[in-house]
Amino acid sequence: MLASQVLLTIALIAGVLIGYFVLKFKKKSLSKYVYIVLASVLAVSFFFRFMLGDEAIRDVFRLTGSPLDTKFETVVSLLGYWLMLASMLLIVLYPLFKKSAQVVLIKYFALPVSILCLLAIYPITKGIVGVTCYTEFDIRILLISIELSTMISMSTIIFVENGCFKTNRKDLLALLFIPLCIAVTIPIFMLSALFGEKFVAREILDLSVNHRKILYLAFIIPFVTYLLFRKKDYETKRLALLYFSLATLITFCINFKFADLMDVTAWPIHLCHTAMFIIPLCLIFKWDKIFYFTYFINVLGAFLAMAMPNYTFSNDLFRESLVNFYINHFIAFFMPILIVMLGVYQRPRFKQFKYSMIGFGIYFVFVLIMNAWFSNYGEVDYFYLNTDFIADKLGVWAENTRNITWSFNIGELNFLFYPLYQFLYFIIYVAMGAGVWFLYEAMYIFEDTVLDILERKKKIKADALALSVALAGRSKGDPMNKKGVNKLIINNFSKRYGASGVYAVKDASLEINGGEIFGFLGHNGAGKSTIIKSIVGIQPITSGSIEVCGYDVDKQSVEAKTHIGFVPDHYALYEKLTGREYINYIADLYSVSKEDRDARIDKYVKLFELGDAFDNQIKTYSHGMKQKVTIISALVHNPKVWILDEPLTGLDPTSIYQVKECMREHARQGNIVFFSSHLIDIVESLCDRIAIIKKGHILTCKTLKEIEAETTLEQFYLDITSTRVQASSVKAQDIEKEKESIKAIRAQEKIEREEKKKAKKELKAKLKAERVAANQIVKNKKINKEDKDAK
Repeated sequence: MLASQVLLTIALIAGVLIGYFVLKFKKKSLSKYVYIVLASVLAVSFFFRFMLGDEAIRDVFRLTGSPLDTKFETVVSLLGYWLMLASMLLIVLYPLFKKSAQVVLIKYFALPVSILCLLAIYPITKGIVGVTCYTEFDIRILLISIELSTMISMSTIIFVENGCFKTNRKDLLALLFIPLCIAVTIPIFMLSALFGEKFVAREILDLSVNHRKILYLAFIIPFVTYLLFRKKDYETKRLALLYFSLATLITFCINFKFADLMDVTAWPIHLCHTAMFIIPLCLIFKWDKIFYFTYFINVLGAFLAMAMPNYTFSNDLFRESLVNFYINHFIAFFMPILIVMLGVYQRPRFKQFKYSMIGFGIYFVFVLIMNAWFSNYGEVDYFYLNTDFIADKLGVWAENTRNITWSFNIGELNFLFYPLYQFLYFIIYVAMGAGVWFLYEAMYIFEDTVLDILERKKKIKADALALSVALAGRSKGDPMNKKGVNKLIINNFSKRYGASGVYAVKDASLEINGGEIFGFLGHNGAGKSTIIKSIVGIQPITSGSIEVCGYDVDKQSVEAKTHIGFVPDHYALYEKLTGREYINYIADLYSVSKEDRDARIDKYVKLFELGDAFDNQIKTYSHGMKQKVTIISALVHNPKVWILDEPLTGLDPTSIYQVKECMREHARQGNIVFFSSHLIDIVESLCDRIAIIKKGHILTCKTLKEIEAETTLEQFYLDITSTRVQASSVKAQDIEKEKESIKAIRAQEKIEREEKKKAKKELKAKLKAERVAANQIVKNKKINKEDKDAK
């Protein structure tokens, strides 16, 4: 029968390959359909081979009790079974993704493994089917032949169609993932079969040291996986996650064969069991509503289950049941989080949280009924609702809630419920689910902060390079644009916050000259503060440019800021300092000389009538006094560009007059005064020019004389802002531009790294040459000395 199995396998391989290449010779473009058909045949044959019976080799313990004759054959059978699973998954998933990394792994891993498995077909078959495999007919023998022949024929076609051994050096890096592919497909019985028992001194229970070490892995594994795949494209991430989830699902399902499922009490409907099936389905079919149920409900349940495990034998690390428990709960715990962190599914909103709670309610009622029903056939405890496992850990009060029961009969079946205990269980779990929502939000904020820091670092490097190119050999302290030395220029500036679908500001352009007081008008949320914050460098620019006195705000941020004085709409002062201490601190930041700062402090303290309070702590000041201190701090270094965001809000008439006079005086000295305001009369009395912004678009920019020649500023503002304007939506091409920009930064970083390597190599070569030369000099001196001595 062995010969028949081998001949059948070889015949199937030959038939598929000959048929494929004959069709290809006839110029039939069928590769797409061939891949789908072969992958389907492989998946179906594996499914039935796996589900139709237990693996005989599962009973092996430290290479004893094997259906095979020798330990060598047993090891070959175990490793063949393991590697065959790892290879089969790579091949089955190929038609879904067809990634270059997948091609490399199939060509250089799956194909050789498949051929080796054919050579080891005897121990593999005997290990799966048992000692009677070649004396009694078993359908699994035929299925193994179909499985192996499909693996070899399909991987051979992929090998030939992708240039045989022709592979880019970069693509070969995918081979580094072979250990990962092997690790995630490890059968749960493998460790005990190869090594036997691995006892630890303390049980893996009750948060002992050993228990905590395993729990730490539940956080370390997803973190490392995230670092490995965070820069990969969407489909590569999805492929990797699907491979991991299917591999662990298969190893988990070793306890749920067709024969096992005939017993209703063995059905895998425990909460954490459901996650094993839901995750791969959601990755294949993109079922977002079902996924978020797993994200909120299964993650919490898995963590609680790991913290309070229900296994009894917990000293043997390699015990099959223990390995299976943690594979199941690791995946249920971190896989949904990892899927969102890698961007395969979007971060949930409250809507998804609400749907997940509704789904949990349906699941809860379902398992209540299943527990009560299936208890008539054996012991069941789905979601720990049927026993006192959870109540026992919470104390007597929880145990007492189980004293209230409700039971009834339907025919010969008895249905028993614990209404108070089960109701409280549901409410508390929902509350904990809400807590998980807030935990996720904190995690998102942390992730965004870290990614923002990393992106800023990259951008700083790219800006430094762009600056050196733009300056063309000039000093870094020189302005990029010499013609804009006394100007504030905003050129096609756009700003988008995070992943928002609309722009806060889109293609804004302004040019303001020295000596002007420029007013910026618009409703709340129109984009005024967004532009101001980008000018002063509080937030990054999405696209476009801003120049302050010729310095690019993005690329020469420090130089640009030295020419800016900023009065924000909400001041933030060090209130434990006195007014004088605070202004001196700001003057130190701008390197203002003692003579200049003293003269300016005296001038503005007298102007704003702060003499009596200036040496008191700022926390004792009124709102108006604090605003005046903010204005003095913005002017102490005599900036070329003075920017004020709603500076007169909350000030009394005297203070408003003082600030207005200060603005006029600063402009008379040839400086720029740029301010936003809602007070039309103030703008009308102060400004030389104004701009009006709505929904992120600058609608007009005119002088006051031009406006007042036709109407009042107030009427002009009302007419302009009544224009229907929509915020600009983010288009796919805009996102592509951003991606291209990031790619350019990364490409430049790569060039810099290569240049550093080259310089390092040259330096090493130079040092080596110098050492050789020095050694030669020493050697020559020694020879000369010896010659001299000889003479």
